[in-house]
Amino acid sequence: MVFKVAGWIISFEQVRTWFDRQGFKHDHFGDEFVGVSLNDWFEERNIDYLWAIVTDYPRGSAQPVIVLVRRRREDPKSTVSYYYRVRELDADREVKKQVMEETGLNDEDLPWVTIPDPFFMN
Repeated sequence: MVFKVAGWIISFEQVRTWFDRQGFKHDHFGDEFVGVSLNDWFEERNIDYLWAIVTDYPRGSAQPVIVLVRRRREDPKSTVSYYYRVRELDADREVKKQVMEETGLNDEDLPWVTIPDPFFMN
């Protein structure tokens, strides 16, 4: 059993550009606070269908990225090394359109991924 998330990969720089485009002040904090600030910003805007987490992707790469999580759950049939991928649904694509409009990013800039154990608990 493993906790897994599915959503889009977005870089810290892309999030900062998103903040700029939306008039959200962010110059006063470092990258370690971008994910938390993004969640605070979602809460201010009553966005409860996205959750930002910071994790390494690919696993063990020591390359931190932000995942805009659309779905999360404990999967009793998956492990860290063997897991079922979560498909991007039409409802996810609708949210992605909103993100692309606000960020100025393209579809290819926001790859959909499934990440087992994003907090390295197993």
